[in-house]
Amino acid sequence: MKLSEAVKKIRERLPVELVADQDNVGLIVGDYDDECGKMVVAYELNGGVIEEAVESGSNLIVTYHTPLFRAAKSFTTSSSRPDFLVQAARRLLNVYAVHTALDVVRDGINFDLASRLGLRNPKYLSPLPDTLRKIVVFVPRDHLEKVRSAMSKSGAGMIGNYTGCAFASEGEGSFLPGDGATPYVGTPGKTERASESRLEMVVEKSNAERVVRAMMDAHPYEEVAYDVYPLLNSSANYGFGAIGDLEEKMSGEKFLERIKNVLGQAFLKAAHAVDSEIKRVALCAGSGVSFYGDAVRERADIFITGDVKHHDFRESMMLPTVLVDATHRGTERFAAELLHRIMNEIFKDRVVVNLSKHEYDSAVIV
Repeated sequence: MKLSEAVKKIRERLPVELVADQDNVGLIVGDYDDECGKMVVAYELNGGVIEEAVESGSNLIVTYHTPLFRAAKSFTTSSSRPDFLVQAARRLLNVYAVHTALDVVRDGINFDLASRLGLRNPKYLSPLPDTLRKIVVFVPRDHLEKVRSAMSKSGAGMIGNYTGCAFASEGEGSFLPGDGATPYVGTPGKTERASESRLEMVVEKSNAERVVRAMMDAHPYEEVAYDVYPLLNSSANYGFGAIGDLEEKMSGEKFLERIKNVLGQAFLKAAHAVDSEIKRVALCAGSGVSFYGDAVRERADIFITGDVKHHDFRESMMLPTVLVDATHRGTERFAAELLHRIMNEIFKDRVVVNLSKHEYDSAVIV
């Protein structure tokens, strides 16, 4: 399989376009023309992961964290200051990062963590804005179902847990075929009136181009009249964080113990003592304190994230939602395992997917 095809398949499942403006995701180093038969999946890029890829005969490394988070003007390396991207390029390895693309999908890191903590029917804490488009197309009535089906199969009409959502209204279209035209109905030089349906379907921005192509292929007209509108609605299919309810209320002490057991954390840091019962739980893996306000507005009893600063704790102390820092790495403990499963689902038997054994924390407790 060409790397270009592999990248396309990953992007279809984990749409990096939705988060590219705020995160450096996608193919970081690579050659789209490379053949790809084996890959290594890792939490982040390091020397051990690179050696593992070389030893296993893999030429693609897919990481959760991006190895190029901040802008860089140059890439240099030395024995005292290794640059893993330079090392990867020297070994002819391709490096692809998913990061927040794995955060915002429904089967991604936040909903996975919500499930592990026992949350029922979780929803997005902060739905992703500016991700929706509406495609409107005018179709002869005898082709309405064919076009609607083609658009639906390509991903249009997905709203929350519903698929195939569409609206059609009836009307009359008119057109004058010019010289050289080969109209589906009518003849050149004569105005034609036809019974048509106005078909409307919502689509994710990242999928709009593919849906338009499918619609054009299924449409009988030589020239298709259609519009693509941006929507202000937030997406029901993508977002940051998760919020849901426990099956039964738990004491704060017991729920904190559950967090520690699930994440393998010896310690947690909370803004104040958790002496009330916990029922409604919000979370955002990684560094998600910016979504604390959403947790308060959703009346969560507790909000779990990482990288909480002193002043974040101070500001939360007077609010009803308890702010808990379970560390950046702790809340992302299952990221590589989850990414490994998703890559196997995407590529099945076409690409061998290995889970790296060379994980490490950027900081250790000493």
